[in-house]
Amino acid sequence: MEKKMTIDKLARMTQNQFDEIDKRFDAVDVRFDKVDDRLDKMHTTLKTVLDVVLEIPSKKAFERLETKVESIDARLTSVERKAKIKKPPG
Repeated sequence: MEKKMTIDKLARMTQNQFDEIDKRFDAVDVRFDKVDDRLDKMHTTLKTVLDVVLEIPSKKAFERLETKVESIDARLTSVERKAKIKKPPG
């Protein structure tokens, strides 16, 4: 004897399947939330690292600064020599 499916039984089966799908989507949402949190943390960390790196002067900046210091040192030495020469006897 073959059982006939009633509308109510079909509706219940359909609703059960939708409930299962909904549970799976909820689990995926939780996973995406975790991934989103990780990406936010990575973004914050990367921004911090980038801020630190950008504050470190480059090798060229150090070389320019060294050249400038050497130039100022040479000028100061020259001025000191001139001042000793022009210094009136005391």
